[in-house]
Amino acid sequence: MNKLNLEFFFCYDRMVMMYLKGRGFKFITCALHEVSKNKFWLFVKTPELEEALESRKRII
Repeated sequence: MNKLNLEFFFCYDRMVMMYLKGRGFKFITCALHEVSKNKFWLFVKTPELEEALESRKRII
């Protein structure tokens, strides 16, 4: 945790990011992992975000 007591979700899957955006979630930033150079989108982890991720798992 950080000083603001926020937790983050690092999303490395473009399809998951698009799903979350479609559900109204906004990412904080898009960046490249320093070592792997893989692109990721950073979201604030909330109960609503976790529920959306669980819901997506049930769909797949």
